Amino acid sequence: MATSKVELVNKALTLIGANPIVSLDDPDQNARVINRVYEISLCSILSQCKWNFATKRAMLSSVVDTLAWYDSGEVYVYQKPVDMVRPFGVSSLSAVWREEGEYIISDTQGLGMRYVYFLDNPSKYSASFIEAFTDKLASDIAYMIVNSATLGEKYARLYVVSLANATSENAQSGTQQVPEDGAWELAKYQDGNVKA
Repeated sequence: MATSKVELVNKALTLIGANPIVSLDDPDQNARVINRVYEISLCSILSQCKWNFATKRAMLSSVVDTLAWYDSGEVYVYQKPVDMVRPFGVSSLSAVWREEGEYIISDTQGLGMRYVYFLDNPSKYSASFIEAFTDKLASDIAYMIVNSATLGEKYARLYVVSLANATSENAQSGTQQVPEDGAWELAKYQDGNVKA
């Protein structure tokens, strides 16, 4: 689906009954408002789900910075990827890790991370994501452009529904990822039999 940023924005503007723009560089009020909220709104919706179209894997880079103190065993400090919106998993299932400021702290050397990155290319978005994102934008800009809190609230409610639809569709793509059984789960088994 080839959708441009201007087309996406114009759909949100149309939803609230505002005039469309020709370019994001237009000097009019609508373009200025969109430019103020677009990136924040996009980061917000990208952080809501492990979007398949915006997921990336990367090996993390170690940093030489030292921390004031370390948690037990967590002595590896990595630079958080600059385009990361939300981390979702690491290359080692047994790794202990956490996000702290601009760092990822772990007990595992050579850590890779799966994360949602800031993807600002609407031609890569799914149709359901575009629906949800335009509802979000309409909600975020309604008061500033057409002076209507009612419209803003309407699209905020619609966003809840369209986001649920988009995340549901996103979850149905590919083979379901199943976490491995942990020690707690395996504790009920002894020699392959369920404990009494």
